[in-house]
Amino acid sequence: MTQTDSRGLPASRKEARALWLRDAVMKQGPLHVRDAAESLDVSEMTVRRDVRENPEMLQFLGGHIVLSQDAVRRAPYDLSDAAEVNQDAKRAACEACLPLLEPEATIFVDCGTTLPHLIHAIPSDMKLTVICYALNIADLVVRKPDVKLVLLGGVYHPATASFYPVEEDGTLDAYAVNLAFMSAAGVDAALGVTCTTFREAGLKRLAMRRAARSVLVTDRSKFGTVRSARFAGLEDFSDVATEDGLIPPSGLSPDGLRRDRT
Repeated sequence: MTQTDSRGLPASRKEARALWLRDAVMKQGPLHVRDAAESLDVSEMTVRRDVRENPEMLQFLGGHIVLSQDAVRRAPYDLSDAAEVNQDAKRAACEACLPLLEPEATIFVDCGTTLPHLIHAIPSDMKLTVICYALNIADLVVRKPDVKLVLLGGVYHPATASFYPVEEDGTLDAYAVNLAFMSAAGVDAALGVTCTTFREAGLKRLAMRRAARSVLVTDRSKFGTVRSARFAGLEDFSDVATEDGLIPPSGLSPDGLRRDRT
């Protein structure tokens, strides 16, 4: 059916997509970017551009498209936008982690825009238990039929698209975590590994204490950056995964390069 604009005139292809997205969200509620792209037979980047060009009608919330009037609590840091930055480096860092995964293992997967690439890379027939607290991670895990999802509950915070407990949560205590894959907003040799919120930092520290082994997964652009909430030192990780591969912390230069390359 041909879409029309507010004047009743035929809409352009771009306008028609925006109107379709508006109508779909009005009927179905929040719509994931990937599902919208598949329905419209366009790329996810095209859908994101359509949404950004129609802020009076549509906005992003935790990787989903919502109506603008429903997005009043939208954070200035948009995960959908951030996901487009350094995608190849993030993907390479996550692929470097794959040799660490063993069938039947229990892993903790942190929040952010890097670790979704790890979930994408998990072999479709590998049986794992994934513990997470981020909406974008959980949304990908449920698409893996052989992966058991454990979602830590609490109050949803749009700034990180994550859930944080309102009181002490013993869920992690019930699991023996083999590996914790951790993200970061900043990595500094002297000041440590940091993120943007103290709620997030507290949950990160708890997950690392529960894990037999913790791996920092980050691209080199985060090195030399310091955010407000420190949650670990580089020495607290068994390995650091960057676009250069899996490297022990002692093998990294201050700018994130392998020391044998500097």
